[in-house]
Amino acid sequence: MKYNPLISVVMATYNGERYLEEQLESIFNQTYQNLEVIVCDDLSSDNTQQILEKYASHFRLCYTINKERQGAAQNFARAITQATGDYIALADQDDVWLPTKLEISLHKLQQLEASNGKDKPALVFSDLRVVDEKLAAISPSYWQFMQLVPTNHQLNKVLVENVATGCTMLLNKVTANLALPIPPEALMHDVWILLTATCFGKVAYLEEPTVLYRQHSNNVIGARSKSVVQKLKSGYIKLKQQNAGLLQPEIDQAKAFYTRYQKLVSNRPKAEETLTAFISLKEKDFIYRKVLILKYGFYGSTFRKALNVLLRA
Repeated sequence: MKYNPLISVVMATYNGERYLEEQLESIFNQTYQNLEVIVCDDLSSDNTQQILEKYASHFRLCYTINKERQGAAQNFARAITQATGDYIALADQDDVWLPTKLEISLHKLQQLEASNGKDKPALVFSDLRVVDEKLAAISPSYWQFMQLVPTNHQLNKVLVENVATGCTMLLNKVTANLALPIPPEALMHDVWILLTATCFGKVAYLEEPTVLYRQHSNNVIGARSKSVVQKLKSGYIKLKQQNAGLLQPEIDQAKAFYTRYQKLVSNRPKAEETLTAFISLKEKDFIYRKVLILKYGFYGSTFRKALNVLLRA
């Protein structure tokens, strides 16, 4: 095992000038210094590209500009293909990394590889501190704020809820090679990557936050907490409109995953049973769908989230 392996920090940018420099500074000031930053820009119309050019001239950063808009998931996927490191960390353009993020994540990931083998997928994620635009504290724990249970990274749970925020992930190259390309059915790049690592390798987490997770008006995905009343109201509206969706986006993702990896999954009977049961939900009647959801545990971290899944199905 290499003592000082190269980590590729991959970032997808789009009109990120407001916070980008602060994020890049936090990355290049990590206690772990053997890193490169790979950026794919999705045709920004602000000063993002000028900022990237400035940092490319002083640091180990390279960037490319897409010829046409890709969207966040495919932009990240494109950046990952350009990574040359043994390990890959995903970075959002508007957060701030705490100084030891890469160091402690790499230590945890190498522990996974030591016990499971370097030729197997391995992924580590962590908690985050939720902050506002000026980095003032909103919550010391994203998991608590969003009512997430980090141990829920088993396949049946990941199919309906992502507990691993992409900007905290560190993964080995084996995971990246297996996960790519990211299909259009993927809910987001980080969910697909987590599914891959969960199904075919090992996943672990760090309880301590490694990122200041900045919340602002332009977040693509952020920390949003709904009350039980809001969730029930949303579910009732869907049912009234006869558009509960049968978890359709999640099922489409699972179907794409199973189709892609069917040969590999066939060697994992429990995983195959879980995937096929989840995919079959849309074909079952109202009562049997609920039975399957409860039998296989296709629900999230809390009673409220379980209720939300049952309402949607």
